[in-house]
Amino acid sequence: MERIKSEQLVEAFLNGLSADLSKALGGEMDVIAIFTPMTQPWDDLLRLAIEDLDELNQDQVASGTPAPNRLAVVLETTGGYIETVERMVRAMRQHYEEVIFIIPNYAYSAGTVLALSGDDILMDYHSILGPIDPQYGSGNGDYVPGMGYLAKYNELVQKINAAPDASQVRAEISYLVEKFDPGKLFHIEQAIEHSKSLLKEWLPKYKFKNWTSRSQTGDLVTEEDRQERAYRVAEVLGDAHRWHSHGRGITCDDLGSEEIKLKINNYGTNADLKKYVRNYRDLLVDYMGKRSWPAAIHTKQGFRNS
Repeated sequence: MERIKSEQLVEAFLNGLSADLSKALGGEMDVIAIFTPMTQPWDDLLRLAIEDLDELNQDQVASGTPAPNRLAVVLETTGGYIETVERMVRAMRQHYEEVIFIIPNYAYSAGTVLALSGDDILMDYHSILGPIDPQYGSGNGDYVPGMGYLAKYNELVQKINAAPDASQVRAEISYLVEKFDPGKLFHIEQAIEHSKSLLKEWLPKYKFKNWTSRSQTGDLVTEEDRQERAYRVAEVLGDAHRWHSHGRGITCDDLGSEEIKLKINNYGTNADLKKYVRNYRDLLVDYMGKRSWPAAIHTKQGFRNS
């Protein structure tokens, strides 16, 4: 008789919690947890996990059971590269007509862009997104916020330009020459603009697709209205001076404010759904910690790790 391992029991229980969450969301929905940075090879591993789910779903179709065309993504990430996010979204949309994002804790930077690619976003009072602030590798394995790098560069340039005599800003000039790479500056600027352009494409196409009338006046909403709202959301979330910090938390109340006007569903008002989200997320984090996994992707077919 084969001995049962504790890992098998925990992973079976996680699968049960994932199924409970799917039912609480209306059923006929695949669930995937992405607790990773937005960096390679996680885009490749996500694609493989989704293709495995699709293969399982096609087997269901062959046996007469409809395949889910909806995906719920439980997301927790510190961010990363916008190119990775774009590939992740492409993999999800290749196989699912509807994708919703659940943020139990946080999704920063490029993770915010990923969440805003969804047809819906579920948060509670504890959940936070972050400013659109793509990161870059510092060379020592760490990731540094791009907007901070860009803001410091602009601050030094303004100080140097405002000085009546170059001799008064020798230290600043020396620091600028030594510390700042023009190629890196260009890459950061392009990454921020790329993030904004994706939001301007994805928000009208997915999040705003059912926004047909204004809640206060009842006036019809045009495609131009959706584009304008997407532009506003992208510009506000991409404003470094507005948020001051890469790690600044943007709550569901912030997102729904008059400044941003982004409708977020507060799952905290649904006691059962809140329980299922937290149970799944908390056990997943605890299990990853005990196995010393800094990141992982989980579906009902198991884990993917780099």
